[in-house]
Amino acid sequence: MKSVVVDGVRIAYERTGRGRPVVLAGGTGMPPVAWELCGVREGLVTAGFEVITYAARGVAPSDAPSAVCSMADLAGDLAGLMDALGLTGAAVVGYSLGSFTVELLARTRPDLVACAVLMAGAGPVTGVLDAMLDAEAELITATGRLPAAFTRLRTLLSSLPPAVLREDEQQTRTWLELLGAQEGLWTSSDGEVGQATAAEAWLRDPHRMAALADITIPVLVLGFEHDLYFPPHASQVAADALPRGEFTVIAGAAHGGLLTHPEETGAALHAFLTRR
Repeated sequence: MKSVVVDGVRIAYERTGRGRPVVLAGGTGMPPVAWELCGVREGLVTAGFEVITYAARGVAPSDAPSAVCSMADLAGDLAGLMDALGLTGAAVVGYSLGSFTVELLARTRPDLVACAVLMAGAGPVTGVLDAMLDAEAELITATGRLPAAFTRLRTLLSSLPPAVLREDEQQTRTWLELLGAQEGLWTSSDGEVGQATAAEAWLRDPHRMAALADITIPVLVLGFEHDLYFPPHASQVAADALPRGEFTVIAGAAHGGLLTHPEETGAALHAFLTRR
């Protein structure tokens, strides 16, 4: 991967394809290769887009300067990357934590973003998400990190639909095995803690939802039917608050729908981006 330095932080990225630029911002600890493995990147390239993927600060091989991190830092990194690559008026897609990044980028650097997709990351804090944020904050305060067993369990329970967790032992075990390698995706433990604390501060911001009214570009809020953190009813609230918001839900998927339902997710992205 190539890299640029943004305010002293090295951000690694890849560019693929030719055409109108689409920037993909991944979720917590998500490596850029995940966009390739699920087929979304290739689908967009085939459709005639240039796709830019990157590793957010904290995710290898980008830097993790410290455990102190904010959404302003993450959005600033993305803005600096886009500035360095000469990208203006791009389509920007964010998944989960990446959705927070894109939302803030659209507010603070509207010159960079022509349209946006907020996937599995828009809406008010629900009871389940509230409890998860409390648990993560207490673990970080007590131990200075998030234990690997906890992150595996958290990701497993939120990513797969209830029917799969209940009835498909093989798929559940396969996911658990894959999640065992999650620790190796971080630049350091500071990267994981930094992203977690940035996300908590963002979601606890009492002005966050009202600020959606300041985003005047077209925005697709893409939700997943069984998402425990950002269920469809919460995502719909965000779409309604956006001046030019649209809402689409992927049936049968949980928070990990990008990976478990890539064809449906890719089709929804393609439909929105080609119209915009």
